[in-house]
Amino acid sequence: MGKNRFLCGVALCLMVMSNAWAGENLERFFSSRDNRVPVQLYNNRDRSYVIKMNPVNSYVGKPVNSGVCAYAPDELWYLIGTPDSFVMYNHVVGMELALAVESLEGGASVALGTEGTVLCLVPQSDGSYFISPKEGKGQSFNMFGGNGRNIRLYSNTDDGSKWRLRRIDMSRALTLNYKADLGGGYAENTKIGEVAITVDGATTTVMLVKEQLPASTLCYLPEGAEVSVSAGMVCHGWIMDVNGAEGTSPQTLSTEGLAVDVNIAVDRSCRYQYLYQTPDANGKPYRIPAIAVAPNGAIFAISDNRPCGMDIGYGEVDIKCRMSGDGGETWGEEFFIADGQGGSINVMSAGYGDAAVVADREENRLLVMMVCGKTVCWNGRWTPEKSATDDAVNRVARVYATYNKKSKVWEWTQPEEVTDEIYRLFLKDGVPTVSSMFIGSGRIAQSSKVKVGDYYRLYCAMWTRDQGNRVIYSDDFGKSWHILGAVDDRPAPYGDEPKCEELPDGSVLLSSRKGYGRYFNVFKYTDAKSAKGAWQEVVATDQVGDLKWGANSTNGEVLRIGNVLFQSAPVGDGRTDVSVFYKVLGNSAEEYTPVRLSQGWSRIPISTLGSAYSSMCVLPDGNIGMLYEEAPGSYSIVYVPIILKEVLPREVYKATKVGKERKWCPW
Repeated sequence: MGKNRFLCGVALCLMVMSNAWAGENLERFFSSRDNRVPVQLYNNRDRSYVIKMNPVNSYVGKPVNSGVCAYAPDELWYLIGTPDSFVMYNHVVGMELALAVESLEGGASVALGTEGTVLCLVPQSDGSYFISPKEGKGQSFNMFGGNGRNIRLYSNTDDGSKWRLRRIDMSRALTLNYKADLGGGYAENTKIGEVAITVDGATTTVMLVKEQLPASTLCYLPEGAEVSVSAGMVCHGWIMDVNGAEGTSPQTLSTEGLAVDVNIAVDRSCRYQYLYQTPDANGKPYRIPAIAVAPNGAIFAISDNRPCGMDIGYGEVDIKCRMSGDGGETWGEEFFIADGQGGSINVMSAGYGDAAVVADREENRLLVMMVCGKTVCWNGRWTPEKSATDDAVNRVARVYATYNKKSKVWEWTQPEEVTDEIYRLFLKDGVPTVSSMFIGSGRIAQSSKVKVGDYYRLYCAMWTRDQGNRVIYSDDFGKSWHILGAVDDRPAPYGDEPKCEELPDGSVLLSSRKGYGRYFNVFKYTDAKSAKGAWQEVVATDQVGDLKWGANSTNGEVLRIGNVLFQSAPVGDGRTDVSVFYKVLGNSAEEYTPVRLSQGWSRIPISTLGSAYSSMCVLPDGNIGMLYEEAPGSYSIVYVPIILKEVLPREVYKATKVGKERKWCPW
């Protein structure tokens, strides 16, 4: 009885498949070994993604990828057989290796092997298909997150498991001819820009890279497709157009195909540099910028590097650094400040991220504070009883760097855990008032007025999952910390990622992330040396002032130079168009209230692209060094010096020179 039921199910499945294929003439996508038809397989949900080869030298056993369509040869496949029984081969590799799955279980990888897995198409009501092992139709090829991710088997209830087919005409190619002058410019700016190819109304882009730029590229398009070509996003440091900026109008390819000229030149006026380009050599992203300048002029540009692809708590995250000794003109190779170990037994070293950094204003010494461990911040649960191996604690570590005058080398310590020291500050009657926290990434503020002992005071603002932001301070350069205010204070109860800055009278501004603007609050001292004082009332800057923008909620930086206050943030409804806002501060301490500080802002545009987190520092020449996240790659990490004399009105520029606290050492 069970066997008959199984046979009836197979017959019903074949009948449904036959009916679905009848309207599409699906056989035209299939080949014999002697008469091969090139086919592209693109995702039904995200149609710019196709199944393509992993870009490696040796293909055997290497997973195939989902990737952004570029109409390249590695996206062309031969389906040898029939819709209900076929084997897949790639055009680049040829007929020696075929596509195979390691098992029929969910999550199994899909790679090239000497023996291919027999596959079948399972038609869907929307015209798409599951690509399934013939012996395991409950699973389908799935792109597992999009560009650069490995193709794996996944339940065919997921829409990312649906695919469509298009037949490619290799006899009429689109030819991109590159006419390029590549000399000069910053060595860091290796990505040139994107050529936008629109096929039947759907646009995909091809990124051009300086070191990999051929004389021309052939793009193989679907049969009968209408195509147009134009310049897409142009990266910093380059000038690019297609056919003299005109591009091409939509057209069906002639018998000879279509050839266009892509004109490329270096933009020698550009000051922007890509210090960390996403994806890295391993296909992984960078995120979370932080920047600092030491008294000897060394600039430190710091970023997360994320082998796990996401935040702390999802796997390995590392903190990398690059240094410049010539004012940001050139940069050394990246190195580890903190090297995450992923699934390490040591809970702290599983991952490190969200660096907050300060360079001491007198000594050539650096402090980096960071979040670490195995827990996503929202899930952190610290209590005094939690052990050092408890995965549920969102942890804190610090690293120091000191300049060795004899060897002329910066020497770095290993990450040291300071979790309990920070959390215990917020115990009240033995009960935690903070159960999960991290210090806002970017810049740790250092006072120019309050010095207790050997160091000027440091201020760190913290995200917590317990009623918003807290602020801590240190008078010994991060060896020990104290609450600014009282344990019951909630300076920004709804605040997200925060920063601090000192105002001209020595009071402390808290600037916290929110949609449409910032939360501002100010701590006023009654006795600065003993840190006695009180927080004022928190305000939303977009509701009481003109520091406002679109709906995005994004980490930014607050920085004061002289009597001018700066705040960076994106201005779009999404994370786009990072800008720097500025306002001149009055000379009266009565003006340093959250409401008054929310008013009188103007804007300097920095980016016109997708862009997000940002960090700023004061360069040795008194200008701003900015490190921020920007496309391409969602995101790369970009450095740009902001020359204040060029972007500020004359009177505002003069105000940056008032009360200048720092005397820079010579280079």
